[in-house]
Amino acid sequence: MMLLLALRTGLRRSAFFFDLQNPRQLLETNRIPHQQANLTRFVSAAFACCIVLTIVACAQRLQNSTERAQVFAGLISSIAIPFGVDTSRRRRTVSKVRNSGQEYRELFESNPRPMWVYDLKTLRFLAVNKAAIRNYGYSRDEFLSMRTTDIRLSQQSTARQPGELEEITVAQGRHQKKDGAVIEVETTSYQIIFGERNALVETCREVSDAQRAEEGIDRQNLELEHRVKERTTQLEATNRELEAFCYSVSHDLRAPLRSIRGFSEVLLEKYGATVDTRGQELLRRVCESSQMMDRLIEDLLKLSRVTRAELQRRSVNLSALAERIADELQDNDPFRSVQFNIAPNLVAEGDERLLHVVLENLLRNAWKFTSKRPEASIEFGASDDPERAFFVRDNGAGFDMAFAGKLFGVFQRLHSPSEFAGTGVGLAIVQRIINRHGGRTWATGRVNEGATFYFTFSPSWT
Repeated sequence: MMLLLALRTGLRRSAFFFDLQNPRQLLETNRIPHQQANLTRFVSAAFACCIVLTIVACAQRLQNSTERAQVFAGLISSIAIPFGVDTSRRRRTVSKVRNSGQEYRELFESNPRPMWVYDLKTLRFLAVNKAAIRNYGYSRDEFLSMRTTDIRLSQQSTARQPGELEEITVAQGRHQKKDGAVIEVETTSYQIIFGERNALVETCREVSDAQRAEEGIDRQNLELEHRVKERTTQLEATNRELEAFCYSVSHDLRAPLRSIRGFSEVLLEKYGATVDTRGQELLRRVCESSQMMDRLIEDLLKLSRVTRAELQRRSVNLSALAERIADELQDNDPFRSVQFNIAPNLVAEGDERLLHVVLENLLRNAWKFTSKRPEASIEFGASDDPERAFFVRDNGAGFDMAFAGKLFGVFQRLHSPSEFAGTGVGLAIVQRIINRHGGRTWATGRVNEGATFYFTFSPSWT
């Protein structure tokens, strides 16, 4: 009995020792080594025969037939059990490997883009999928007899050493189909081991004119974004410089002006009697000029604030604003007779504070340029031809349409200061505000017949 147990143990160990086709080996090679399997079976059978002969020889020495039967029964079970287990394990492993390989082959074949594998050393095709056959016009056998240089034109293709290409590589080039057609392609490739060869898997994407145009647009968009960022940075720097300038103007420049005006007024009040008429006139001009300069600085500061102020969008009743400004103008100069015609319930979307500045500048201009009319008329309304536009119309001095392009420029004046006072900044402020609301401004007029100033808003604001 002890001899029987020893034989069974020995056979099991021998069967495990000769289990050369274990799962790890099969998964690493990704194929079934048939020659190795046949050799394994032969060696295992020979070894088993040697063991059988040895046991038979030992059994012949046993005199008792019952003992001989037990030895032979143990022999059969010892051989059958381990080899049966080994065969079952081998079949399961082979089945898994075959299923895995089939899945990879199906993925390769079903790829909608041309795909192939070629030898890194010889550049010969080792495998191609259906998309490559369909798109290039070659049969599978024709492909497998060709090299990659047979279809490549502009893309350089040279033999690579193993390990030279370790990462995914994207390249562009020109390929030629079987019918002679030349196409622009983009290839994506990476290195693998294919049948114990160093190979390259390559996927191709045809680049059409539309795709090239789209890629060109994408590149232009990227360049545009880069330029916008640069311009934005420059604009921010300019705004910071403008803020510093405005601060300097409002504090450093206006202080000397106040001193000049103040001392000039003191001279006129206390020492006017000792100064002749010509000297008094010069002192009054100094005071008026300093006062004019102060107003000019104030208007420039308003213009800079309009450019930098944040818009607070809301529904604004322009008619109500116009009526309020008209009342203020009449209260400040009650001796003038001016007829205001303000259309009711004119509403727009915008920044109420800035729109108040727009109407104030336009209505004050109309009030100023109708000052020489005995029967002045100022109108605020809206027109829909050819687009929705608001207007301020007067019957004042008007202007020559040949100079209409200068109206909205800074410091541009069509009338002399002796005729009508002003700094030439008000209409520039109006235009800046309307531009920030996505609209536009323009004017029409005739000399001594009045003028009409129009402004619109962006459709998204109205």
